[in-house]
Amino acid sequence: MRKRLSVILGALAIAAAGTVTGTGTASAAGTTPNVVASAKSSAAAFGSICYQAHVQNVGWQNFTACNGTVAGTVGQARNLEALTIATAGVGGVCARAHVAGIGWQTWQCRPDGQALTVGTTGQNRAIEALEVAITSARLVRGNAHLANLGWQGWKAWGESTTVGTTGQARAMEAVRFEV
Repeated sequence: MRKRLSVILGALAIAAAGTVTGTGTASAAGTTPNVVASAKSSAAAFGSICYQAHVQNVGWQNFTACNGTVAGTVGQARNLEALTIATAGVGGVCARAHVAGIGWQTWQCRPDGQALTVGTTGQNRAIEALEVAITSARLVRGNAHLANLGWQGWKAWGESTTVGTTGQARAMEAVRFEV
């Protein structure tokens, strides 16, 4: 746990300095400016986190969700395959996804005003879990809607929040985050 936390905190420091780390397998061409603009425009006194979902048999949703609103689908049995995330007013964001048939992807970090994408597109692989961290000392809370289970309930702890499951082959269908 301490080693994982050290890796996260080191990545967060790099993100805050403006250096991009990690590589992703999903491409969010055409979506990044919308997520970044949404994060900037919705930044309240306490900052904001915005995200856009890539959904099975739909592609990139045509809206950006922010600060606790839902991205993905509920009641349609469509897997969440990728997620683009951006923050404003919190220093930056780091994230990684646990993807069906792949496992945990490497951490990606971006400073405020830049987006990152986790998961995959064009591979029909569901995101099963997400871990998200922000650079400020505040918590990030998350909630995931899982196939055949529904909403997990809000989760928040330490410098990062993990939603979803691993080892159960259970797809995530929708997600909500807030700072």
